[in-house]
Amino acid sequence: MIVGRRIAALALVGAHLSFAGTAFAQACANRADLLLCGSSDRPLSGLYSGIGPFNEVASCAPNANSQAMFVSRNATIAGNGAAWLAYLNGGGRIITEYSNGTAVYNEIYGTAYPDGGQAGGCDDNPMPSAKLNPTDAFWVANPIPVTAPSDEGCGFDLAGLVSGEPSVTPLGARDEDTSFVTFARKPQGGGTLFLLEADWQDTETVPFDANNFAFLNALVTSCAVSVAPPESVPVPVDHPLAIGGLAALIALFGAGFARLRRSRSRAG
Repeated sequence: MIVGRRIAALALVGAHLSFAGTAFAQACANRADLLLCGSSDRPLSGLYSGIGPFNEVASCAPNANSQAMFVSRNATIAGNGAAWLAYLNGGGRIITEYSNGTAVYNEIYGTAYPDGGQAGGCDDNPMPSAKLNPTDAFWVANPIPVTAPSDEGCGFDLAGLVSGEPSVTPLGARDEDTSFVTFARKPQGGGTLFLLEADWQDTETVPFDANNFAFLNALVTSCAVSVAPPESVPVPVDHPLAIGGLAALIALFGAGFARLRRSRSRAG
């Protein structure tokens, strides 16, 4: 009887883990539309290469069919915070541009961080000239060479925002001054907000080289942050059903061990 209960509990937890895994897989599935919010001298077709195909849509209203949304410097940001947060929670990806990373973050999360100072060569290239946290899962999965300092893009410093938000990971900076953060990641639900300070909408460098296309492709296709495969089965601790199933399993095992100890004591 006890063995049967344990098997049932294991099956329940397995079902919960399978459900959670399916939900994450659905959130990370390739979607049909690629969005550009705001105008850009560089078309959407110039912001990715070798992935897709995508329906290229001019819109600031992403939905369940939106693979990712680029937000250019002159996009309308005010009033979009709630919708963009919901999109991120549903597995979306938002990619900012020159001068608007902090503004987009403030709109989504209700913060009030000021813009940092501006620096960089303004040669449009989005791949940073220096990597921060090079052992982060993003860089491990995407070992892309940095942009030469003489060819880097330009933008505003994200260091102030990053220092105030523990859940934001700095990933890129200027080679000349690595305290000047140009690229950071904020996981949100099943999606990711990529804070990128680079003037990718301009056309000083057309087309981007293979490394910069690889970087943009990684942003567009990025799934939830991955980590090294664990030695044991991961439990999605934020899933209440999985927590309940795991608790039931632990309780059943505890009761079984207690009965075993009592039976041994009586036998002794």
